[in-house]
Amino acid sequence: MEEATFILAVNNDLIRLGLKCIIHDQIQSSAIHTASTKLELHSLLLSNSDAVVILDFDSLDIDHLDEVAALSGVFPQSNWLFLGDNPDETFLMPLTASFGKANYILKTNESDVITTAILATATGKKFYCSEALQIIMDGHNRKKENSTKRNLLTTTELELIQLLAQGKTAKEIAELRCLSHHTINTHRKNIFRKLDLNNVQELTKFALKNGLIDLTEYYI
Repeated sequence: MEEATFILAVNNDLIRLGLKCIIHDQIQSSAIHTASTKLELHSLLLSNSDAVVILDFDSLDIDHLDEVAALSGVFPQSNWLFLGDNPDETFLMPLTASFGKANYILKTNESDVITTAILATATGKKFYCSEALQIIMDGHNRKKENSTKRNLLTTTELELIQLLAQGKTAKEIAELRCLSHHTINTHRKNIFRKLDLNNVQELTKFALKNGLIDLTEYYI
């Protein structure tokens, strides 16, 4: 492979050393820089805009994925490989949705997986370890299933889900909407049947995942 420039944004000495060994073994003429902070990473990218960035997200002073996505936007020629401890859907799904040139592996992956990921990233190819891929696929399937279920609901049922998830009783909802208690209970049964849910707790999770209620308002 041709010469490449790497930036190791990793604060673990052992991991950093292991990555250097793999890079030197696979890419003979490669420059390797290290960054311990977000500021150092930005500074290195200024002079190495087409670098391959290997980033341990949790070990740097980075609060949100959007900060890294912004850096990627400023340096569009850069390619990114994220290192993780545990594959997490709340991190991986936004990563795949908003970060076009990012790959992901676990720190505990075998050396051949890490090597393949580094080479793929350096050549602009996509690579996710099998553990991450499974979580991403599960997340997309769940999202598709929830979307399909949501399409089964009427406008009235969607409005009732919001009220039920906010903790209102059937009696309170009946009074609020000027309907009979029996009508609200019928709607409630239909909602649970369509969504294949058993209780209000499960209904609340569905409402949160589908944006029917706001998470901050729910906890307030």
